[in-house]
Formats: sequence, C-alpha cells, structure tokens
Amino acid sequence: MAMDKGSSSITRKNKIRSLLQWSEPETNPTVLPRSKTGRLALKAKLANIDAERAVSRAYKIEISRTQAIAEAMFKSGKALRYSLISSVREIFLRVQAARRQFEPGFRRSN
Repeated sequence: MAMDKGSSSITRKNKIRSLLQWSEPETNPTVLPRSKTGRLALKAKLANIDAERAVSRAYKIEISRTQAIAEAMFKSGKALRYSLISSVREIFLRVQAARRQFEPGFRRSN
C-alpha cells in the first residue's frame, strides 16, 4: 500500500526530524575528501565541534539553574528572617502589654 505525496500521515522520515537534532547543521560536511583518512579526520573534527557546542550549552544551562537555585535560597532566607523578626516583635509587644496590665509602676502608653 503506497502513500501519495499529499498524504498527511507521519512517516519514518518525519519522525526523525521531530526528534532532537544531534548535530549542528553547519557541521555536516558538504564535500568529503577522497581519502578515507581525510574523511575520518574531517568527521572527527566536526564531531569535536558538535561536542564543544553541546558542552557549552550544558554549561550555560547549569549556570542559569544554579543562579535560579541561589536566588530562591536567598529569597527564602529573607522571608525566614522577616518572619522571625515579626514573631519576636509580636512576643515582645505581648509581654509589654501583659506587664502594663499587671505591674503598677510599669510605663504607661499615652
């Protein structure tokens, strides 16, 4: 059963294109040297370029992830600090109010 060219079904060729691209388009050689050694050397060179770019992308992603984690930790610590200050202030004010109520010589608020 042959499919016509206007068919919208997914073929194997279309599935491969939708996956992650494993090599950079500019690192696919257009003209290969005639000798096998030259071809292998060129392919090795281009594979190294691909690897360097992949490592560079991974490095940038890790740096941004580390920055996001550091920012979240900083903001969490800041929230904890304000929460503790607020709790200590509330306890202090409640103790002051209790002392005003029960101690006759304690300072009166105006």
